[in-house]
Amino acid sequence: MLQALAHWPPVLVYLLIAVACMVENAFPPSPSDVFVAMAAFLSHQGHYDPILIFVVAWTGGLIGAVGVCYFARNHADRLTSSRLGRALLPPEATAFLLKEYGRYGALGMFLTRLLPGFRSVVAPFAGLSRLSAPQLLIPVAFATALWYSMLVWVGAVLGDQWDTVVTILDRIYGALGIVAVAVAIGLLVWVWRRWRRAHP
Repeated sequence: MLQALAHWPPVLVYLLIAVACMVENAFPPSPSDVFVAMAAFLSHQGHYDPILIFVVAWTGGLIGAVGVCYFARNHADRLTSSRLGRALLPPEATAFLLKEYGRYGALGMFLTRLLPGFRSVVAPFAGLSRLSAPQLLIPVAFATALWYSMLVWVGAVLGDQWDTVVTILDRIYGALGIVAVAVAIGLLVWVWRRWRRAHP
C-alpha cells in the first residue's frame, strides 16, 4: 500500500485523506490516520507537502464533525424519542451532560476527541444535546489540529524509517487506548451508581 500510494497523483491522495477524515466522524473504522501517516512519510521523499496534508486532514475532520453534528441535531427529536434513543441518551443524562459541559465541557470534548473509541462520539453528542457551533468547533478544532499535526510530524520526520513510524504510532494508540478503557470503566461505574441511587 505504501509503495502504491507513492505513485498516485497528489490531488487524488489529498482527496482520499479529506474524504477519509470526514467519514471517520460517522464511521470510526475509516483508515484516515493510516493515509495521513503514509502521505506524511512519503513527503520526506518529495511526493507530498506535509503542510498541505495537515490542512486537508484537519479541514476534512472538521467538515465531517459539523456534518454529523447537524445531522444528529436535525434528527434529535426523532432519535431521542425512540426506544433506542432513550436507552442511549435519557433526558436526565442529557441534562446532566449539559450541566457538566458548563463546568469543563470544552476540555472534556477536547480530550475525548483524542481517545480511540470516543473520537466519533463527540459530534453526535453535540448534535443530540443541541450544543452551539462554537461549543463543538472550538474544542474539536484544537483536538483535531493536535492529532493530525502529531501524525504528520511523526511521518515526515521519520521519513526513511517506516517501521519506526509504525512502532511509535502503535505506542501512542496503546497509551490512548488504556486511557480510553479507563474512561469507559469510569463512565460505567458512574452509570451503575446513578442506577443504584434511583433503584435502592
